[in-house]
Order: sequence, then structure tokens, then C-alpha cells
Amino acid sequence: FKENEENQKNERRVGGGTLGLAELLLKLRTRYGTEDSIKFIDKLYWTITEEMYLASAELAREKGSFPKYNREKFMQSEFVKQLSKEVQDTIYKNGMRNVTLTTQAPTGTVGSMLNTSTGIEPYYAFEYYQQSRLGFHKVLIPIAEEAKQEDGSFPNYFVAAMDLKPEDHVRTQAVIQKWTASSLSKTVKVPSGFTVEETKKIYVIGYDLGCK
Repeated sequence: FKENEENQKNERRVGGGTLGLAELLLKLRTRYGTEDSIKFIDKLYWTITEEMYLASAELAREKGSFPKYNREKFMQSEFVKQLSKEVQDTIYKNGMRNVTLTTQAPTGTVGSMLNTSTGIEPYYAFEYYQQSRLGFHKVLIPIAEEAKQEDGSFPNYFVAAMDLKPEDHVRTQAVIQKWTASSLSKTVKVPSGFTVEETKKIYVIGYDLGCK
């Protein structure tokens, strides 16, 4: 549609994202949801975002900013204000090729195809059964199989989605969302029997941490 075309070309939105975060943490022997993981994730996604915004500002210098770019309004964005002085100065000088650059999609199909963890989620399980057009079959996670100990257990930094507290899911979402200009896909797994009051607590934690 003409309206869609005009909007896209006026803003030039980009949705750069990631997948495989949970596998990366396992390779670093860092337990998903811990303070150490939160600190690492914060630095990781800050780095990705900084580089993407620098690249877009450099493209703006070469090709021009997106048509609806307004320097004063853009620089007043709370998201832009948290970027480093170097990035802010470059944007102020060059403009921006894209109105937004980062998002975090679920990447379920792509993650499965590439045999890694999906999106920013922890592994749902390290072995499970899957129904597909090829039939009903067992799926084993390669990195978990490599790390499996003689008694069948895993090292303590191996943690699946249901092993985490709901708060751990929210805290991880919040730190990644801090560096995500658009939206992100993140689930919060809770046990059966989770009460309305417990659910309320999770929403309040998310609100206090700045989640959308």
C-alpha cells in the first residue's frame, strides 16, 4: 500500500536482533538469570546497540538521514540519551539513517534450524520430544550432551526455562530491553498454580524495571 511505502521510506526502521544468548552463556559457564549474567548481558547489548547507532550515523553522513529525522527531537529521546557521548555526538553531527535499529524477535524456527537457543530465551529443556512432518522424535541439545556428566546430570550453570524464578526472566528482559529501541519477545515461565497475587508481583517488578 502507498501509505505503508511512504511510512517505511520516511522512517527506514531496522530490526537488528540476536539469537543464541542462552548457548553463549553456557559456553561462558555463566548461569542465565544470575547477577553475573545480567552484568555481562548489559555490556553485550550496550556494545551491539552502540555499534549499530554509530553505523547508522555514518550511513546518514554518506546517504542522508531518514526523511522524518528531526535532530532536536531525536537527541531528546530517552533511549538516545543513554548512549555514549561519542555516539550522541556522531548522531548530532551526521544525523541518522534509521529511526530505530534494534529489536529482539523470538526466532523460533531460525534458532531450531541453526541448532541454537532461540532469541534471548533460555533453553526450554535440554531434551524433549518434537512432532513434525518427519514424525515424533526426540531432540537433544548438542551443548548439553557434550557437558553431560557420568551420572546424567549437568554442571550447575546449566539452567532451563522452568528452573528459573519468574523474577530472573523479568530481570533479563529488562536489561536487554534497555538497549532495544523497538520491542522484544520474552516469555516468563511460571509453575502451575501460580496465583493472581504472584502474577501481579511479576507485572510490578517489570514495571519498576522499565519494561514495556
